[in-house]
Amino acid sequence: TSSLNFSPTSLCPLVLVLPGSAFLKSCSPDPGAKKRCDEKLLVTMKTECQSCFLNLEMDCPAGYMKITNGSGIRDCRYYLAIEIKTYTLSLPGCRHICTKEFQQPECCQGYWGPDCMACPGGATSPCNNRGRCSQGINGDGTCACQNSFQTHGDLLKLIHFCTVCSCIHGTCNSGITGDGRCTCFSGYKGINCDEPLPSCEALQCPENSRCSTSPDDETNLACACLPNYQGDGKTCEPINPCSKAVCDPSAYCIYLGPNRHKCTCQEGYRGDGQVCLPIDPCQGRYGNCPAQSTICKYDGPGKSHCECKEHYRNFVPGKGCHMTDICVTNNTCHKNAKCTMVAPGQITCTCQKGYVGNGFICYGNIMERIRDLNTELEGQWQGKLTSALSLMEYAYEWALSSLGPLTVLLPTNKGFRGINIKDLLSNKEKAQYFAKLHIIAGQLGTNDLNNTNTIYTLTGKSGEILKGDKDNQLKIRLQGGKKKGKILQGDVIASNGILHIIDKAMENVEPTFENTKEETIMSVLRDNGKYSRFRSLLEKTTLAFALEQNGGPYTVFVPSNNALDNMQDGALDYLLSAEGSRKLLELIRYHIISYTQVSEIDLLSYPTNTLHISRKGQILVNGEEMEETDIIAKNGRIYTLAGVLTPPSIVPILPHRCDEERSEIKMVRKSLSKGRCVYETLSNLATGCARYCNVTIKEPKCCKGFYGSDCSQCPGGFSKPCSGNGQCMDGMKGNGTCICADGFQGSHCQFCSDSDKYGPRCDKKCPCMYGKCNNRIDSEGGCLPGSCRSGYIGKFCDKHVIPCQPFVQFCHAQATCQLSDGIRRCVCNPGYEGDGTTCSEVDPCATLIPGGCDINAECIKTSLGTHTCICQPGWSGDGRDCSAINNCLLPNRGGCHDNATCMYVGPGQNDCECKEGFRGNGIECEPINSCLNQNGKCHHLATCQFVSSGVWSCVCPKGYEGDGTMCYGNAADELSALSEAAGFNQWIDEAAINSVLSTTPDLTVLVPSLQAFENMDQDEKAFWMSKNNIVALLKYHILVGAYTLADFQNLSSSDALPTSLHGKFLHLSKENENITVEGAKIVVGDIAATNGVIHVIDKVLMPLIGVSGMMPKLLARLEQMPDYSIFRGYVIQYSLANDIEAANSYTVFAPSNDAIESYLQNKRTVTLDEDQIRYHIVLEEKLLKSDMHNGMHRETMLGFSYQVGFFLQNDQLYINDAPINYTNIATDKGIIHGLGKVLEIQKNRCDINDTVIKNVSCRGKTDYSPLHSSPLSTQNFTFCYVVFLLQTRGCCAGFFGPQCQPCPGKAGNACFGNGVCMDGVNGTGECKCDEGFNGTACETCNEGKYGHNCDQECPCVHGKCNSGTEGDGTCECDVGWRGVRCNSVLIFDVAFFSFHYSSCFLQSNSSAYCKCAAGFKGNGTYCTAIDACEIGNGGCSVKAECRRTTPGNRVCVCKTGYTGDGIVCLEINPCLKNHGGCDRNAECTQTGPNQAVCNCLKGYSGDGKTCTYISLCSVNNGGCSEFAICNDTELTERTCTCKPDYIGNGFKCQGNIYQVNHNIPLLPQNRFQIPHMLGQGPPS
Repeated sequence: TSSLNFSPTSLCPLVLVLPGSAFLKSCSPDPGAKKRCDEKLLVTMKTECQSCFLNLEMDCPAGYMKITNGSGIRDCRYYLAIEIKTYTLSLPGCRHICTKEFQQPECCQGYWGPDCMACPGGATSPCNNRGRCSQGINGDGTCACQNSFQTHGDLLKLIHFCTVCSCIHGTCNSGITGDGRCTCFSGYKGINCDEPLPSCEALQCPENSRCSTSPDDETNLACACLPNYQGDGKTCEPINPCSKAVCDPSAYCIYLGPNRHKCTCQEGYRGDGQVCLPIDPCQGRYGNCPAQSTICKYDGPGKSHCECKEHYRNFVPGKGCHMTDICVTNNTCHKNAKCTMVAPGQITCTCQKGYVGNGFICYGNIMERIRDLNTELEGQWQGKLTSALSLMEYAYEWALSSLGPLTVLLPTNKGFRGINIKDLLSNKEKAQYFAKLHIIAGQLGTNDLNNTNTIYTLTGKSGEILKGDKDNQLKIRLQGGKKKGKILQGDVIASNGILHIIDKAMENVEPTFENTKEETIMSVLRDNGKYSRFRSLLEKTTLAFALEQNGGPYTVFVPSNNALDNMQDGALDYLLSAEGSRKLLELIRYHIISYTQVSEIDLLSYPTNTLHISRKGQILVNGEEMEETDIIAKNGRIYTLAGVLTPPSIVPILPHRCDEERSEIKMVRKSLSKGRCVYETLSNLATGCARYCNVTIKEPKCCKGFYGSDCSQCPGGFSKPCSGNGQCMDGMKGNGTCICADGFQGSHCQFCSDSDKYGPRCDKKCPCMYGKCNNRIDSEGGCLPGSCRSGYIGKFCDKHVIPCQPFVQFCHAQATCQLSDGIRRCVCNPGYEGDGTTCSEVDPCATLIPGGCDINAECIKTSLGTHTCICQPGWSGDGRDCSAINNCLLPNRGGCHDNATCMYVGPGQNDCECKEGFRGNGIECEPINSCLNQNGKCHHLATCQFVSSGVWSCVCPKGYEGDGTMCYGNAADELSALSEAAGFNQWIDEAAINSVLSTTPDLTVLVPSLQAFENMDQDEKAFWMSKNNIVALLKYHILVGAYTLADFQNLSSSDALPTSLHGKFLHLSKENENITVEGAKIVVGDIAATNGVIHVIDKVLMPLIGVSGMMPKLLARLEQMPDYSIFRGYVIQYSLANDIEAANSYTVFAPSNDAIESYLQNKRTVTLDEDQIRYHIVLEEKLLKSDMHNGMHRETMLGFSYQVGFFLQNDQLYINDAPINYTNIATDKGIIHGLGKVLEIQKNRCDINDTVIKNVSCRGKTDYSPLHSSPLSTQNFTFCYVVFLLQTRGCCAGFFGPQCQPCPGKAGNACFGNGVCMDGVNGTGECKCDEGFNGTACETCNEGKYGHNCDQECPCVHGKCNSGTEGDGTCECDVGWRGVRCNSVLIFDVAFFSFHYSSCFLQSNSSAYCKCAAGFKGNGTYCTAIDACEIGNGGCSVKAECRRTTPGNRVCVCKTGYTGDGIVCLEINPCLKNHGGCDRNAECTQTGPNQAVCNCLKGYSGDGKTCTYISLCSVNNGGCSEFAICNDTELTERTCTCKPDYIGNGFKCQGNIYQVNHNIPLLPQNRFQIPHMLGQGPPS
């Protein structure tokens, strides 16, 4: 809405009236003074927007002067006057600027009211210069007094802040002229009348007199009259003020007693009696005269009457006058216009629907204009347009009457010379084609034709504009034609376009396509090679069949071959691929309108943002030029395009894949004897036949910013997904959802979540004052259309409007007034647009961005100035934000069968495809029966098993793992099938360790390639192939632990890899991400085996000749580690070596010398005690670095109650809080890891140990030992028993949860001693607070309590209490209250003071002081609100957010991942709810706020979410004798039974002499870590 500005060129200056206060003083106005100072205003307005051609004849309203020339200014849009179903067409237009001088009545300074009466106190000194007068023609003459002054009926009193008269026994000389002096009562004297006089009894003063000092001689006493009396002291009479002129001349004086009176204004006057003003009824409710139609006339004090305004008549009391209807008495409008009274004496003429003009002249549609021109009496074209009229009526009468805008070239009758008009009118299709050669889309005037060289007709044919002929007149010739049509008369205006009368008809140029109702659309395309590419694309989809049939009808937009060839490189090839078939289908669908036959004329009536008309009249679809139009076929119509229409849902067309390649050994089936295998990285074998092939696998992945199987771009575009304000769920498995950052929301994070913020960062305060903010990130912070509150308008809803006063007569009937800085403006009401003097109804849906709706929404006008946004079919949302509906994500999965895959095609569209094993159309799918159809799909070792209808599965045999299409066995099996391991397999056979490779768990085999064997030196080969050395060589290629390539990448170069050859390690090296082991490159990695991993390397690894096979014991290994010598000394000092070595395995965490020295220095001690050393040792488990998982715990030598935990932070592994710096140093039975810090014992568990004795039978050859038990004795003559320890897990007091975390509060003082913690293993850690206490850790008092015991009640009634455990209960009072309990009201009204957040108090000496109220700070005169969050985060936890509420107050809110009251915030422990989602046989460990990891317990394996039991017998034969058989009986129990021919209890089994001798190793000290892998290593 544009405002109408009035620039005042006043005859006298305007006065800005500010609120204030002044004293009243009667004063007669100067009879010669000037009272009226009318303003001369320059009114500027704009005419209604309309067609620029029509605007040439537009005049300004009566009394206004036009200041623009020609067609005016092009700065507006108008609505086309045609009827097109559900929407309005908005077009660029023109309007004129008009001005008018206007005399606005106004009073001079010091005068008020319509009669401009003088203000109280006189016009020269209004309100006695002690206040502000409500002056001006709209004022009421009242005075707003300054501070310190007020009006009363009695004396004027001086009130200046806290200053008062101080007369103790006397009266004060107060008032505006008073000086504060005291007149003392009898017997008193002094300045304050507080000094008593000597006895006055002797004088015997009469009534109404008193004893006082003589005025003549202060040493003598005399009788004097009392105040309010007069006389000589002997006779005193009461003073009568009414005897003097103390009241206003227009007031009555009433005597009330000695020196007391009352002044009352006479009837018809108002005031306090001292000053009486005449009452002007016209100022109060306008004298009860209806302001719109009458004028109030002042008849004297309290009297007035009503008169009709000009152009009104017949006054009726209470109702007003009736407006004179000029539309009835003197209608000057056009016959096709509507006359409307808009103001007294003013009418507006509005052309009826379907007509355009200024109301005095109205033009009809194109057909109507042709008829008018042809029939106009004595007109230039009377009877000369009959042929053209007949052609247009026959071909397109409805279209030329109802649609537009159109430009029509209208030949005269002579212009049809040589054309048989009767033949044309006998064939409608030919008539329509010929007519279209004379019709141009859009509105092209002669100026437009002069500025271009080419135009396009509705046929798509171009025309040439010729301007250089001798007659210098415009001529038009169609391309390929010879005739030139000269414009005889141009710019004939019609409501839906423009006409140009030409002297020759356009040449009938033949179309490229021949219309045929005998052929289908596919047949027509097949006959024209220019569009063969699109036809072939159709044939690759199911749509070709539909277009070949007689159904429909269809409208098809056909791109040319050149258009398809010009598509982005590779786009067409991708669409033609199997992967791009879905996008191809959607692209083809985007070119077809189903079940609709649209003519080119109809296209102009389609409400779409994709259809535009160029300045040359060419129709553009999505910006692509239309070549041939309206080609008629049997089942529809064809339009040809110079470009391709690409639906937004498939942009970009290319999938933007970022696939990753990796090499992998793939197993092939033996049955494929012809299958050839290419080993790209092995130089000795180019191709061949084998069970294993080294293949390159391409793993499909989307580039960043793309998602889904088709790699569609994320919302907001792939270059800036989620508008740069969120994280897109991208990748092949993503769904494209935007997870918006804090502060943003919307389908692509395009809105601010705070409805009062806007801008790219949502950090700008919205300037929208009284409306709903447009909180888009790309907005300017204005208000949403139609959201302004009642009484406000403008872009920011900040302009306050009021009903127009009767004195403002130039605003439109649908406008209101705005007064700002002395300038009046007329502004159109909501739902209208204009400059205020001219207002027309606005259609919010006719703007360039309809109603601010989403591009995929429809704007629907609901009422005057209001609208709603409805998402289009296939989209969902609120209309401002519409998201594409993915049918495949709906509950019914797009109507697909349960055994079908739903494929997203576009918004609200999908296809269904039966899954593998089923057949059908996707809506219905039936199973493909049995495994018989699946031959060749399973691995050669697997079998096909029928599961259910249509479902089959390949199952690997027992002992093998895999998905059935791939099966793999143990390391021995896989090596035997690996052709590259042929040489290595010969070593295994000669060393007879095949069974070891098949049973030993967690090993890594480094297999030299065949070429590596060939490259061995012959002497070395002969040496290592000997019977005594081959085992050592083999063991040097077998690592303890399973290491994948990823594990190698995660290890550092300092990590040593222990081999199964005792005491020998392999060194890892990484350069440019290339891994080498002892200099050998890994040629092929990660060959899976059930018990480990196999890697093929390019060289044979050979240990040093003469190395011993003996792995050193603990102390020997520590002696080889000089940086850990202090720890070794402690192990010796406390005699721990034997206890450690007695275990089957162990893990030692040794602090370095620097770590121990630093610890002793910081703790100020001289040594570590034995318990501290034991805390660094884990028994019965050998933990490599790869075995220590994040969040895992293990008990130490101190027992189960003393555990250590392992944590991964920033790729650094920690044990408790100590970094593990040196890893995997092997001993004969264990592993050593070096630490950079000493572990401090954490005592948070208080487990209970119980001894249990269980009797068992000694019969047979078995023994019994339960899990988690410690057998103390096993046999006692005739019966057996087992003594073992049972542990009951528990937390110490003040600790809770499975990991025994500390309760809230201080260390050793749970819940700060003010409550009871719900501790224990099954506890929640919640504090149950004592009476009076509150908070997460019972750290504060309940509201209204204070003191150390929170048992004191706060006494504050109207103030803030100093509460809490440290509070003292003192009160800080609110504004207007004081006292210890803030329950006393202050005696002074706060309104008298310039400060509003403080209170005025009286001190003991009667002086006043100011103090800021609760929640404010300052000196009392100036107070500012206290920001409670400014210092120390407001006392909130560092893990909380402090949020300001009211001055001096705040609330604390824990951050995400934390819980509590904000003062104390605890990390949310997911493990406390549903065990954190971990398996019941796993430990859940909290690793951060609301973060946890799951690790299977000892004796179980898995990912922590699922844990499976590890057979007791699989490790060290379950603790049974090597001559015994171990059998699992339950999850926690097993039995040991001696083998046949052996006797014993299963733990110890004895055989005969031969058996014993045969099994005693010759060199017991050389037993290897992997069982049965015997060998002495190379000789020295």
